[in-house]
Amino acid sequence: MAWFYEIRNSNNVVLKRDGGFADVEAAKSAARADAKKMKNSYQPGVASVGRIMVGQNTEKPTRY
Repeated sequence: MAWFYEIRNSNNVVLKRDGGFADVEAAKSAARADAKKMKNSYQPGVASVGRIMVGQNTEKPTRY
């Protein structure tokens, strides 16, 4: 099984989704890093980060 993450805004719209991580901790840390980059590069008119969700895929991991 592989892990993925989604970063959503306050309106529950997916801003970014990435996957293929070997474990949940790798997915969480990658999601946090991307969310931090998105928050630090604030641009007017672009939706801000609301929450991060991590889940499992049935695929084999592609990232270790």
